[in-house]
Amino acid sequence: MTKIGIDRRHSVAAVLATFGAGACSPVRVPRLGEGPPRVGPRSAFRLGPAPVKGPDAKFAFVAIAGAPAKHVIEFNRALADEAEARNLTVVAEDDPSATYLVKGYLSAIGDRGGTLLVFVWDVTDPSGKRLHRVTGQEPAGGSPNDPWSGIDSSAVQIAAQRTIDDLAAWVG
Repeated sequence: MTKIGIDRRHSVAAVLATFGAGACSPVRVPRLGEGPPRVGPRSAFRLGPAPVKGPDAKFAFVAIAGAPAKHVIEFNRALADEAEARNLTVVAEDDPSATYLVKGYLSAIGDRGGTLLVFVWDVTDPSGKRLHRVTGQEPAGGSPNDPWSGIDSSAVQIAAQRTIDDLAAWVG
């Protein structure tokens, strides 16, 4: 195997280890044609209560990885709309008043039966200490050849709503 092949394999393993370490649900690989894989129910990994609660809590979404730019832009808009509707304060990525930094990962997993939009959000304090994790999945249409083609506005909106609902409950 070439050095590039080894590096790619190690990179994939590192990504899976990073985002799988805090997950509480096993991944079941379906048989061909059974539908999209089941990642497990939406859940939150809580390391404890939110240190800053209520209107003093300010969230900065600093990164959304794994998705095409079109979906990142749409997800950012949906997060902002949902945060405003829930009176959750979201500030710019570089705002020093942010009490929490939110880093996220989106993935589209699909087969002949459809696609799942999978999301993982780690909430940290400004020093980088992880305080909270939100995970979930939303079913959508799509094809096994291009799972992102099946991720529509509805799936993005619901995932954003569930994310903001969880964050609001955590600091509530």
